[in-house]
Amino acid sequence: MDPFTLALAAIASIKQGVALYKDIKQTGGELGKITKEISGFIGQFFEAHEEVKKEAEEQKRNPPKTKSLKAQALENVFNQIELERQAVELREFLIYHVDPALGAVWSRFEEEYARLNEEQEKERLEQEAKDRVVAWQRRKMLNQLQDRALVMAAVMIVFIYLQLLFLAIHQMKVARWDS
Repeated sequence: MDPFTLALAAIASIKQGVALYKDIKQTGGELGKITKEISGFIGQFFEAHEEVKKEAEEQKRNPPKTKSLKAQALENVFNQIELERQAVELREFLIYHVDPALGAVWSRFEEEYARLNEEQEKERLEQEAKDRVVAWQRRKMLNQLQDRALVMAAVMIVFIYLQLLFLAIHQMKVARWDS
């Protein structure tokens, strides 16, 4: 099932869940289970919404060969408009139609989302900093190895030069004494 269909199905499930919540509340039943189900459906909607966004980005990078670009562009626009409409409808539904006993669900959701997003961004920045440090240490180690290799090469060249010089001196000495 494609993510767009999942998002629409999640919205329908949320509406059914809220209606069921109101019915159960009136009869005095257990509300915790249905609240978790509604929360799960909301989570499914947002996951499907993110999946549709990722799929749209992927299609921008690698357009499918089976459709014309115009047809794909039009489909993407309509899907995006529908998802935006559904997100607005979900927000309005959670603001105006959810039981007041649950509190300000949408504003609390926005606060929690902002907090989680901030934490995720902070973790991403920390990971990037760690990656930069690791890359710097790796470059530093490679530079040290290169420096050592160059010093060893220079020492070997000087050693070979001296050996050849001593050999030449020895050959000159032998040539002088033999004559």
